[in-house]
Amino acid sequence: MSITAQLLTRVDDTVERRLCSRTPVAVQAGFRKSGLDAARADISNLSRTGCKVDSAINLRAKMQVWIKLPGLQAMPATVIWVNGFEAGCEFSAPFYEPVLDNFLSRHKTA
Repeated sequence: MSITAQLLTRVDDTVERRLCSRTPVAVQAGFRKSGLDAARADISNLSRTGCKVDSAINLRAKMQVWIKLPGLQAMPATVIWVNGFEAGCEFSAPFYEPVLDNFLSRHKTA
């Protein structure tokens, strides 16, 4: 059984739509914001254009962060939404599809 989620974009005040399918993962990543040393974050879903992170770092929307997934280079991203210590981040450049597919084949959850 596979569950996917979608990245939301606000079309108007009542309608939201996902940009890309999100795939559930359970990955620890390096995570930092400008001016701070890298910390750890749990990544719970991932798509070509973004991910959901859970980190002890205090975040706010529009903040620039860097996400270092295992085996990949750090990727710059922008925080889109924050709920407590959870945040949705949009990558500055989307994943190259074959790289994402390879990563997901090793890290996606059922």
